[in-house]
Amino acid sequence: MNLLIKLKQSVFGEIPPRQSQGEVLLSSLGAMIGIGLVTWVSHYFVGSAGLPFVVASMGAAAVLLYAAPHSQLTQPWPFVGGHLVSAIVGVTCAQWVPDLFLASALAVGLAIFVMHELSCLHPPGGAAALVAVIGGDQIHALGYLYVLVPVGLNVLIMAIAIWLTRLILARRHKTKKLIFVFDNEGSKKSDFSNLVPFSKDDLNKALQDINVYIDVSIADLNSIYTNAILLSHKRELETKACKDIMADKVISVEFGSSLNETWSLMQEHKVRSIPVIDKSGRINGIITVCDFIKEANKYHEKSIEERLKRVVKQTCELTSNKPEVAGQLMTTPVITLQENAPVANAFSIFKEKGIRHIPILNHKQRLVGMLAHTDVVRELRKISD
Repeated sequence: MNLLIKLKQSVFGEIPPRQSQGEVLLSSLGAMIGIGLVTWVSHYFVGSAGLPFVVASMGAAAVLLYAAPHSQLTQPWPFVGGHLVSAIVGVTCAQWVPDLFLASALAVGLAIFVMHELSCLHPPGGAAALVAVIGGDQIHALGYLYVLVPVGLNVLIMAIAIWLTRLILARRHKTKKLIFVFDNEGSKKSDFSNLVPFSKDDLNKALQDINVYIDVSIADLNSIYTNAILLSHKRELETKACKDIMADKVISVEFGSSLNETWSLMQEHKVRSIPVIDKSGRINGIITVCDFIKEANKYHEKSIEERLKRVVKQTCELTSNKPEVAGQLMTTPVITLQENAPVANAFSIFKEKGIRHIPILNHKQRLVGMLAHTDVVRELRKISD
């Protein structure tokens, strides 16, 4: 397979990344259903004579919609607006310009101009405009009804088909969010935002200065650049071990430690998570602020402070229907790393899992430190500086 890819690259140049096999199959199935319905509807309204003209533009749209779902050309407004405004332009040219060749040229040219002006550029829109001129008597007889039926109805069918397909695909992927840190005031901010040395406005202005239409959004460009920077820094993190940057003075509790004691330690030391260990120092689990809040949300007091007080308050009775000790509230199993593991491993875990702390173990599997995502961010900042 690698040899085949290299051969293609040598002949055709760099090959762009493609969708996964599962997405390709699902997209193809969605296209089959959508085009099948479009063909049936179009045949009903324009007959077999005009059918090839009308369906052809939807076939081209299907390729764009399913094969390039993140393109600016395939977003909802370009797809819908591009077809409808182009159809209006095409019908207008067909009715007001008697010469077929001139009307065809004007229809496509003006459609491109209008789509640009309305920010709804969609290549198959040009076909919708052209079909209104050259589609024959059955299409000409529809007049401006052509905009609604079959074009508008076909757009609606394809929009529903693509929406359902993308809905299914979205469920196949877990959204990956940036890791966040909290400053002293408790406000949330992105770990990696300061690694990008320009603003969104700077990027937008740079694209305008190029004066060429680029089929990618500002957000996508920013994301690509940021990821490239992070991957570059990740290679630098391969040279450092977790023990080099971890906190070796670890606050911990045992399985039977009360929730009140655990919460008090977290507040006193201003930490958001505490490992739960056994007598030998081996880790059993980890308890976090999120664990406390999740438990507090089960109660109905008005404020979060009152609900948290109820969580940490020890029950004086022999039985309890709520967690009483750290071991009953902790998260287990715990993602850990060895002290000699490269920091790059922690970087990947923080980015992919969305956790904030990783317990660090020695060769005897005993807890020797805690590595916070803020520690990794600090290293990234040193590298970027």
